[in-house]
Amino acid sequence: MSDVFLYLAGLGIAGYFFWFWLEDYRDNAQRIRDRRTDHEGSVAGSRKVADEFGKGMPGATPARWGAIVVAVLGALLILGTEVAGEYQLGVVADQSTMSILFGIYTLAAAFIEELIFRGFLFFDRYGKKWLWGSILLISIFFALIHPYIWSYEVPENQPPWLFWKYLGFNLWKENGQLNIQPIFATCILFMNSIWFYLVRFFPLNRYRSLIPCIAAHLASNLGVFLVKACQGKIGAFF
Repeated sequence: MSDVFLYLAGLGIAGYFFWFWLEDYRDNAQRIRDRRTDHEGSVAGSRKVADEFGKGMPGATPARWGAIVVAVLGALLILGTEVAGEYQLGVVADQSTMSILFGIYTLAAAFIEELIFRGFLFFDRYGKKWLWGSILLISIFFALIHPYIWSYEVPENQPPWLFWKYLGFNLWKENGQLNIQPIFATCILFMNSIWFYLVRFFPLNRYRSLIPCIAAHLASNLGVFLVKACQGKIGAFF
């Protein structure tokens, strides 16, 4: 039952920050429309454009439909690679069961994760080398914080702050063989993160909008839910 409250709290937090992001999006979209109406011409350089119109929450700017479509197609391609890889490696049976509520929560989490990682966690003030170096390192971090190669469960009546006592790793099976499934899942998460950063900064996304990133992440998470449903891996509502 504690997981239910955690998921509901996550949904509430996502909705709270999305409201502020949406307000900034409306302001920035209006400023862009005013700029076009004034016939002042375009602003050269994606960084300058993003700085001028990206006021408030990061990435709260419009995006072209072409950028959104490309972002979603790339995410689905990675998902297809993941599903094909799971069948090829014979690890489909090792997949966890997902509740419906958790599936809904992952859709809200897509916005929060994009706001944090693709919105704030990168360094582009000192040129492209710093930008892509930070993207690489943060994508590794993004993949590792998801609980695939590690697990964490506090036993009943034990203090949760002694977290290192309850941290385990899933790199090896009980028979001593290497556990491929969590390693493969972590690599897919790394690929996803790199792709979400790419669509934030590629030329189609002129205003560095988070919309293509969020759309790609939503498509990926929704695709995972549908694949699990087809595999019989969706359980009860919560």
